[in-house]
Amino acid sequence: MFKKIGLRIRKVRLSLNIKQKDLARKIGISQGALTNFELGRRKISLEWLVKISRALDTPVSYFLVDIEPQVDAKSLGSKELRLVRSFQKLSADAKLQYDVLQLVDRMGRHVAKKGAGARRSP
Repeated sequence: MFKKIGLRIRKVRLSLNIKQKDLARKIGISQGALTNFELGRRKISLEWLVKISRALDTPVSYFLVDIEPQVDAKSLGSKELRLVRSFQKLSADAKLQYDVLQLVDRMGRHVAKKGAGARRSP
């Protein structure tokens, strides 16, 4: 899956005649990290994919079309599965995806700071 995403990133970057080092600098990662994303050697988070898609002015959905997620729905709890399904519905709006991801990430860090005994909602 990550190899296909990486190949698509590279294809768009080259079609726009953007050097790897320039794209890496623009999104705030090393050229080596971008190389690893493009070659599928490193898993790319949605956060980085959104940054890359913005820098390349290409919808996130282009990089994800026809790519099956490797998440096994059986391994997810009902709340996690609900979250994943809801997030997938946001695929048409990269900015909204990014904002939701940032919000959930901040909430997760906040709860982690409080410890494992933090409040849980139903």
